[in-house]
Amino acid sequence: MKKIRKKFILSTFWLFFIFGLLFSGCAFAQPSLSGDRLISLPRGTVEGKLQNGLRYIILPNALPRHCVEVRMVMDVGSLQEEDDQRGGAHFLEHSAFIGTKHFPNRSLIDYFEGHGMKFGRDINAFTGFDRTIYWLSLPYYSDHTEILDSTFLALHDWLSEIEFDGARVKKERGVIVEELRGYQQNDDFYRLKMGHNRYSERIPLGTEHDINSIDSDRLKAFYKRWYNPSHATVLIVGQVNVPEVVEKLTHTLGSIPSSRDDKPIIKFDMSYAKGASWMHIVDSIQSDSKLEVIVPHTTCVRRTLQDVVTKQRMRMLLQCLDDRFTTDGVKCNVSNDWYLANKDHFVLSIRGTSTIDLERQISAVSAECHRLLRFGVSHDELQQLVDSRLNHFASDTTQNLSANICDDFVDYITAGDRTLWMPCEVEWVRQQVAMTTSSQLQQLLGDVLKQMRRSRLYAYTSVKKDTKEGYLTAKKADEAWRMGEKQQMKPYHFQRKEQVTEMRVKAPMCLVQPATFMSESIKSQQQWGDLGIEEVILKNGVRLILRPTIDEDSVISLAAIGRGGTADLSLPQQLKVYDAISYVDMGGLSKVANDSLLSYMTQESLSMTVGEDAFWHQLLASSPSNKATELFNLVYQKMCFPGINREDFKETVAAEIEDLGKDTILDKMLSHDIDRLMTMTIDSLVGNSVDNSRSYLTKSVLETLDIDTLTNYYKRLFGDPSRLTIVMTGNFSMREVLPKAIATFAQMPKQTVPLPLNNTPFRVGKEMFTKGFDGGNDHQTLVNYVFAGNYSPSLRNSLCLKLIRDVLQDRLLKVLRERENLVYSPFVDLYYNGVPQQKYEFMITVSMKDGNQQRVEYLLQDIINQLKTTPITASELNKMKRSFLVTKDKVLNDKAPSEWKTALMSLVKNGESLHDFEHYAMCLNEITPKTLQEMINELIVWNQRYVVYKTQKK
Repeated sequence: MKKIRKKFILSTFWLFFIFGLLFSGCAFAQPSLSGDRLISLPRGTVEGKLQNGLRYIILPNALPRHCVEVRMVMDVGSLQEEDDQRGGAHFLEHSAFIGTKHFPNRSLIDYFEGHGMKFGRDINAFTGFDRTIYWLSLPYYSDHTEILDSTFLALHDWLSEIEFDGARVKKERGVIVEELRGYQQNDDFYRLKMGHNRYSERIPLGTEHDINSIDSDRLKAFYKRWYNPSHATVLIVGQVNVPEVVEKLTHTLGSIPSSRDDKPIIKFDMSYAKGASWMHIVDSIQSDSKLEVIVPHTTCVRRTLQDVVTKQRMRMLLQCLDDRFTTDGVKCNVSNDWYLANKDHFVLSIRGTSTIDLERQISAVSAECHRLLRFGVSHDELQQLVDSRLNHFASDTTQNLSANICDDFVDYITAGDRTLWMPCEVEWVRQQVAMTTSSQLQQLLGDVLKQMRRSRLYAYTSVKKDTKEGYLTAKKADEAWRMGEKQQMKPYHFQRKEQVTEMRVKAPMCLVQPATFMSESIKSQQQWGDLGIEEVILKNGVRLILRPTIDEDSVISLAAIGRGGTADLSLPQQLKVYDAISYVDMGGLSKVANDSLLSYMTQESLSMTVGEDAFWHQLLASSPSNKATELFNLVYQKMCFPGINREDFKETVAAEIEDLGKDTILDKMLSHDIDRLMTMTIDSLVGNSVDNSRSYLTKSVLETLDIDTLTNYYKRLFGDPSRLTIVMTGNFSMREVLPKAIATFAQMPKQTVPLPLNNTPFRVGKEMFTKGFDGGNDHQTLVNYVFAGNYSPSLRNSLCLKLIRDVLQDRLLKVLRERENLVYSPFVDLYYNGVPQQKYEFMITVSMKDGNQQRVEYLLQDIINQLKTTPITASELNKMKRSFLVTKDKVLNDKAPSEWKTALMSLVKNGESLHDFEHYAMCLNEITPKTLQEMINELIVWNQRYVVYKTQKK
């Protein structure tokens, strides 16, 4: 009997051992890991190569459902262009969508849009210096698997069968020129950072001259030379069967012959001139001058485990310098980020109030860098750096969305960069980080400073056009740096940050005391099965909407929204309760001291914020899922029993009075922002600026504010259950959370005299309006055409508005871009406000060459007139409906708590019902071409348009 028992124990041991090996990956092999080990690719990744040289990577992934992400990554970009082909790589990308062997003209876009995809969102491409990426986000259902066959046929054509019709190529020039004109770099020092190398000579968009010089022969030459299977990688991530995909891929793309002249692609480095490169701009808005000392140096690509360790140590070095600068009062921020190609930019961003002060700060930064290089870091300082880094470095094994995985794989394909995820590899890196020495950090800094002596970029921003001390120069900056290096110095005196052992804060009774659940407090309860939503209406009027998701953080995200805002009040009332929500919010809760409350919330990871706009008020809060009782009590107490902080109120009002009429730096910046001025003009026309009480704010108004009056208003606003909807999303158990929510919010008493509401719809003006602003890009006019009016709130009508938007967008692309080649990216925005304003606005934004505005306006009017007189076809409408369904499935997935919360809050604010949302497809099917035609005739009136534009044309 004993022998049998011993044998059983041994067998069980080995069984658990084998299972341990299977489920822990490399856990038992950890001691054998070494720095030269390649970082493991995500579990389940299949990587291979076809006989013609085409590489493929496939990864099954379940999120989101019914979705497959496909990318074709070409190792080809603008760097491969000859002198007479500049702009050709990007032009070729455009050509891929205007005609191939199996998809002539526009049929490729039409085919995929027929499956519910959208050009620009699900069908797109990108050209860079060293890559061209084509991407398709496919809806993939078991009864429509043929879309994958067609996708591989499209990839086949892009790789080997693009057709270059001379007339079509010539027409496409206009589109690309407009794209170029609309492009803004938004970096004043871009030329400095790019240096003088092949990258600066091969900007992917090219110049207008380059684009107008391109013809079909040059495109064909570039295409034939570089679009070879060996330069392509096909990436597929989503709900796929790997053997089936490999078979389809081999059948369709394996037939492309490999090139006989298949030379390897030359990798170009970013190079910079020796010594100091200088660039100076003036910014009169800022209060301090700034000098960015930029050191280009070779980047560390994360291929091996040791590469990850090196990058973590660089972060430790940055933290060390940053801590020392802060402690010593040196005005400098330090960073190190990948810039382009094989280069990181190590940046010392130094600020000073004057030229002399800036030179002083440069010397101080130099002295600190050289002290660290010379003396290193002490044991205590190093230990603090290690502890801090380890606290921010842990394994991430959560399931990611397919599109995000594709982004990581693109970095792997183009640069070899790998994402660390496997727990045992993460643990090995953590051990190496823990063993970091001072000399290793000194070595990293020494390498950077060595590169700085070879090549450095000075990006200088001065705040005034004239200074008594004169401008800073490269020579002065170099001298200031050398002065810091020559200073006499001692080892850094490190003072460890006090590790204060915080006592756990006792939970306030009002937050932990559970309310008693009573089923009789429920008026109605409804499950919306297809949506995965539970809706409960309480007898006091509170509406609860819960949608559990599988967010890995196990957090409940709560949004309490209620009808009632500043625009419901008259102007005297608005001034009487000016900024009431902010003032009352300072008081915390009436039953808990504010300091204790904040400490407890921090300790238990509770968060909460309140706000009010023109017609709605809201409270946003979150907590760990196991703190539902505390979260709900916190929200309940905040809405019904806010505290009052009289001292802070008086101080804040006094500060407001002191600052009244003074412009901040932000105010000055915004006053010069043409785009903001255009938006403000449109807002004033369409009812988005109905609360303008701030413009009437005076010292006497502020002095008469009374905190008790403000608190009374706040309690009547937030404490009214009859107007309150509470939306909850996140990773929680419905069975455990719902009874607690019901019990807590059923306590809210009905109000005898609710605040008045202004439910009168906003009436949009019927007169045409035009206003222009001086600004924009050279030789280009940007125009916003706004059509606004009123509608009846419902999900069906919201869908009609969105369909009209998409019809207009489609027509603009087909006419203005594809047929006339006048613009690059015309865009139609839709904004609507169901409750209470019942208003909508379509905003058509078109950026065009100055001389084309009259032609564009004529074509736009013609597009609208055709839609008024002739309904769109049923097939076109069905294509758009399909897109809506695909988008809904893709965006509102089981791992999208934020998206669900936003969608449900929008549903409430726009007067849409959960019943209609549950029957979303049915609502769509009720909409006919005639329905849209009638609405277009009613809602879009050419002679009632608002035109707001910017141009440099005199």
